[in-house]
Amino acid sequence: MKNSNLSLLAVTIVSVSLLQGCTPKTAGQDSAYLNKNRGADGAQITRDEARQYRRQQALTADEIRLENMKRHQTTDSIQENAGAARSAVGAIQSVKGLFGW
Repeated sequence: MKNSNLSLLAVTIVSVSLLQGCTPKTAGQDSAYLNKNRGADGAQITRDEARQYRRQQALTADEIRLENMKRHQTTDSIQENAGAARSAVGAIQSVKGLFGW
């Protein structure tokens, strides 16, 4: 019992030591350094960058719309062909009914 308590204590101490070693001690300093050197304008994007970003977003949206249109056209085409096949089957059955087959 005493041995297991000692083992548990040792594991706890080692775990805490490892966790403290993994924690960056300069996390706040790094942010302060970046903010100081970058300044308020460094975090902003330029007008040209914003324009390019909007253009890329618009192109992406257009591509998605075109893909959806293609998908709908394919679906419509398949449904039209299926409707034509059903009509042909109906016509054949009508002819068969006329001749009593």
